[in-house]
Amino acid sequence: MMNNAGQIQSLAHLSDVHLPPVGVLSPKAFLGKRALSVLSWKRRRSRLHTLKTAQAVMNDIAAFAPDAIADTGDLTNFGLPQEFSQAADWLEQMPAPTVVVPGNHDAMTARSRKQALATWDKWTAPRAEDFPFIRRMGNLALIGVCSAVASPPLMAYGRVDIEQASRLRRILDATRDACRIVLIHHPVTPGLVPWRKSLLGWKHVANALKEAGAELVLHGHSHCASIRFIPETSIPLIATPSASLMSDEPDKAAGWNAFRVVAEANYWRIEMTRRRMTETGEFISAGQITWLRPRVPVPDTPAVPDAFDTQSMPVYQRAVGA
Repeated sequence: MMNNAGQIQSLAHLSDVHLPPVGVLSPKAFLGKRALSVLSWKRRRSRLHTLKTAQAVMNDIAAFAPDAIADTGDLTNFGLPQEFSQAADWLEQMPAPTVVVPGNHDAMTARSRKQALATWDKWTAPRAEDFPFIRRMGNLALIGVCSAVASPPLMAYGRVDIEQASRLRRILDATRDACRIVLIHHPVTPGLVPWRKSLLGWKHVANALKEAGAELVLHGHSHCASIRFIPETSIPLIATPSASLMSDEPDKAAGWNAFRVVAEANYWRIEMTRRRMTETGEFISAGQITWLRPRVPVPDTPAVPDAFDTQSMPVYQRAVGA
């Protein structure tokens, strides 16, 4: 491994853009579980999730000029082929190489998930059995986990089985030289969302992370900015709100998270800034936090004792909606 101490990379994280559908909805939208989603969209959600807001988030990300972008799913509302094509057009406009994992709305049916992955194969794994997948970008290893599965009406849970979790552990073991950032739609912890929206099999993922380690886990789904930790570890679990949701609640207002990853001799310095859209449409930095995460020693680099004894310790923090 090369001596890359001092190198800096940047990453933008957004989620749950729920792009408003363009044109007339397919008749398939009015069948089964999709019918309930259409009703919810027409009664309420169409007034909250706007393309204008999503575009403003993209413009703010472009001004940050990240090296990479992580999108943790729910690009669509009903999981229709026309929505997958619309989302692909939107992803093509991203200002940096982008990595995507699907969300529950992108997997309204088993066939929906298959169509989404095939349409978005430029940004994600082409098949469900290809998860987890990895994209190496300099010091960053972006590892995508698929939690999106079809669920019954009124449910929005995800699932990761033990086989995918085992593959995740092997990937994490094989990428210890990198800053490993895991992307998943559903939160890997209980209690952050109601049970009907939770991650089934979260313990499989948490155990893989506990055994092999990771530097960050990024997720969406909750439509709320938050910072937690993977249970029984010091691995930060970070959520960003919906990238298209207009809300007067600061933690739910549209936004995204900006990360700077600095390679130090003995640790990764990870700096996060929460970017939030105000009621006037402007973006502000709503809080910052920095972690030091241990890294594999670099050959031929003099040992420098870390200033912290814990596995991960926030260096400074201002309000981040946590």
